[in-house]
Amino acid sequence: MSDTQQRQALANASAMVTLQETPPAAAGAEVSAAEFKNALSRAITPVTILATDGPGGRAGVTCSAVCSVCDTPPTVLACVNRKSFANGVIKANGILTVNWLSADQRELSDLFAGVGGLSMPERFAKSQWGTLASGAPYCKEAMMTLDCHVVDAIEVGTHSLIFARVMATAQAEGRHPLAYYKRAYATAQPATS
Repeated sequence: MSDTQQRQALANASAMVTLQETPPAAAGAEVSAAEFKNALSRAITPVTILATDGPGGRAGVTCSAVCSVCDTPPTVLACVNRKSFANGVIKANGILTVNWLSADQRELSDLFAGVGGLSMPERFAKSQWGTLASGAPYCKEAMMTLDCHVVDAIEVGTHSLIFARVMATAQAEGRHPLAYYKRAYATAQPATS
């Protein structure tokens, strides 16, 4: 079978896949914010802290909307609420770290989400922080950290989509990730067959 025939067969097979879906809404209608959030609560997401330091100040924020964009060049995307203090600070500094938290770091996640109302210096004092190549702070107890330079920010709805190029990494062994699932903290371990 030629490459063209294989691509056509794959396209035909894909066209036959039937997805279970909600009945189509009227033209121009959207799902409500509550329905959208409820649907996404069924997806497991990593819990990260975005941290920055520089001329704009030092700030951090808990973020579960982070994903890879591409590996050439290594780029990630983080979605940060425009109302977040950290949003403007990250943009002003142009650098950040993305710190994937370990399962035992729930309290740190809550602190950087604003629980307890602590100041930024008090939040950073609750854990051990160092710096990587960019100069942005990274959490030494995090499962994994990406050290990044901001390359673009796009405003969409209530959030800024911050694209960041990865310049360095730090990793800790023997830790399990902190995740968020059905509006609660969870953790994950590799599935065994």
